[in-house]
Amino acid sequence: MKFRKDGRILKFMGISLGVILIGIFILQFIKPIAIIGLILISSGLVGLVVGLRISSKPVDYFLEDERSVRIKEKAGYSAYGMMTSVATIIMFLKILKISPSLTPSSDFFDGALVMWVIGLYTFIILRWYYSKTGE
Repeated sequence: MKFRKDGRILKFMGISLGVILIGIFILQFIKPIAIIGLILISSGLVGLVVGLRISSKPVDYFLEDERSVRIKEKAGYSAYGMMTSVATIIMFLKILKISPSLTPSSDFFDGALVMWVIGLYTFIILRWYYSKTGE
């Protein structure tokens, strides 16, 4: 199996190795936050495996055609519109105090993670849907 050695792959794998080393350092010397070290080690290993997998593919494997670029753009725009709508609804519920159970407990920024996850899954689902419909 032949591996590519271009700058982006080497930089990505170097960052993954750096994250693993930082995780080992935290695990060895800073005991109160040892779980963070384990998380960094596992994420670095995942990054290293992904980097090795990507480096085994030829460069022209990653070139996209116009159709796939258009599908991703359309899915991204739709996901942005849905996230903006959800954010607006949450803001109005918070301002009008209509339903305290649906609004975040402290600030609007507590809902940022939820909105990010919604946007990510919306993008993935819409990209799949638009590629199936051929638009």
